[in-house]
Amino acid sequence: MTLLTFFGCGLTAYGPALSIFFLHVAKDAQLVLLMVSSAFFWLISILLSSIIWYIIKPIYPKNELTILYSVILQEIFRWLLFNIMMRAEPGLILVANNPKSLYNRSSFAFVCGMGFGLMSGVVTYFTLLVNSIGPAVLMCNSCTALTVYIVGAFTTCIFIFLHIMWMMISFEGFSKNNKFLISWVILSHFGASYATLLNNSSIFLGCVYGILINLLILGISIGIVIWSLIKIRRE
Repeated sequence: MTLLTFFGCGLTAYGPALSIFFLHVAKDAQLVLLMVSSAFFWLISILLSSIIWYIIKPIYPKNELTILYSVILQEIFRWLLFNIMMRAEPGLILVANNPKSLYNRSSFAFVCGMGFGLMSGVVTYFTLLVNSIGPAVLMCNSCTALTVYIVGAFTTCIFIFLHIMWMMISFEGFSKNNKFLISWVILSHFGASYATLLNNSSIFLGCVYGILINLLILGISIGIVIWSLIKIRRE
């Protein structure tokens, strides 16, 4: 492929999230620090997942099991991040641009989710993106008219925003002890992750089904976030 593929797929995968970062997050040093800190939490979770994968792979190399413990670890570290954030929240609000805003916690959750999402996108997709510069073309098994580079780009972009929504929903769920919100984050994370297996399956147009499932989960998650923000204003 060519540099056009590299930049096209790269901007598809990271462009929307980076636009939000430079237009909103980068203007506030506090939000940047929170984003970087949350990215580190995701990195620890995937490091532990890789250790488990290294141990278990000779026994059971299936991707289904890898997704299972990877998602569980990510959700555990999401919960740990929330607990640390709650301890630091009074100080964070004190130095925030608008300490009296009702949406400070939501803003913190947003950038923490962006940290999770961007780090996830870089780790899971960037190596594949770099390979797109090479002379060969790697086609998607389930969608033979598309390359794995563009399918991966769309999937990465969706997952970045899924992590943002999941973080906002989980912060609301943990703080209010709302089992529905917590359950939605966990179950939808499993659903979105397992849907990516359709990309490399033998199912005709499997990648389309996988992306549509992820878009549906993203749409529902956005709706839940909007509903939660409306509730905060009413309270």
